[in-house]
Amino acid sequence: MDYLRQRRAKEISLLLLVSLTAVIANLPTEMLRSVGLEPRFMLALLGILVVISLFLYLRFFLFLLYTLLAVGANLPNQWADALGISKVPLLISLIAMVAFSLLNNAVKLMPSGLEPKAKKKSPEGIKALIYAIEHDNPAYARQVLNLGFDPNDLGENGYSPLMCAAIKGNTAMVELLLSNDADINQVGHGGLTSVELAYKHGHTAVAEVLKVMREKVKQAAAEVGQPTTVMG
Repeated sequence: MDYLRQRRAKEISLLLLVSLTAVIANLPTEMLRSVGLEPRFMLALLGILVVISLFLYLRFFLFLLYTLLAVGANLPNQWADALGISKVPLLISLIAMVAFSLLNNAVKLMPSGLEPKAKKKSPEGIKALIYAIEHDNPAYARQVLNLGFDPNDLGENGYSPLMCAAIKGNTAMVELLLSNDADINQVGHGGLTSVELAYKHGHTAVAEVLKVMREKVKQAAAEVGQPTTVMG
């Protein structure tokens, strides 16, 4: 299973756990107590899982959770009675989610995933990027980059993803990585930069693209008064 599928599998697993807990929390009180479960405990557990999902992990399924809770909390009484669903836990969970969202938006108590953040270091992310480069799959590379990983870590081969793209002579990948803050002056295995690696492997067109970007980086650094090291 590749990296993105593993990540999606974790998201789905968490969603299923929240859904299962919600179903159990809404079973009749007598049924829960007959198997040794306390309704109040299940309600508290549901609330904890919802908060964890809301603030720490889930992005894709957040709207779905809101929708399901809203629908469940607004079922007609006769439908809820027929299905054996208690609307109170659903209503409390929905109110709690909305309240926490508003509170977090106001005071930023917990990360919501929407605020700007530094690029994350991830060996698995670098592996996934290099895999995408080796298999000439820019769509997959874009998905990985969209997760906010730092593209400037070196892989097991001693090269960054940008260096690997330069070695392959893949102009599209080079441009994609540069647009995601790849470091053009970074030195990899053997003491060579991405520009030098492109020339070494006979990819003149890619080397020229990198040189143009290197000059832009140099000019931008000069404008803000920051020294820059240009190699190659």
